[in-house]
Amino acid sequence: MKKLLRVVAIFLIVVTTTPLFAQQGQGMARIHAAKMAYITDRLHLTARQSGDFIPLFNDYESEIRDTRQSFFKKYNGIHPDDADDATSRRFIDDNLDYQQQVIEIKRKYNDRFLKIISPQQLADLYTAEREFKQMLIKRLKQQRGGGRFNNRGNGY
Repeated sequence: MKKLLRVVAIFLIVVTTTPLFAQQGQGMARIHAAKMAYITDRLHLTARQSGDFIPLFNDYESEIRDTRQSFFKKYNGIHPDDADDATSRRFIDDNLDYQQQVIEIKRKYNDRFLKIISPQQLADLYTAEREFKQMLIKRLKQQRGGGRFNNRGNGY
């Protein structure tokens, strides 16, 4: 029965998330589906919890992503070593504002998440997000041949 619930949950994840990421390409959709499957499994979400949690988590991720993109877009093409003091100061202040916005988004969604999952599951959510990110980075490094800089002459 538990295995059936997991299969149903993963199916729901793929069905609900793939259209959201179709424009960003299949790779992003696969990564997102894997992330949702990992989180669903890691938090031991029931099928009912998964059905309510996944759309809310997608909204949460979207707000975080929009905030991050807005911040980085402002400084696109500016390298910290080449910036003057005024630009560096603006970057520092804007970075603090960005971090504050992320905290506000997390606080807003904490209340919403707690209507679906337990406080322990919520605490595990943030750990699961970090773990998934670390696994993804590790896998990308392995695919690139051991890291960002290797001796293949291609600059990476």
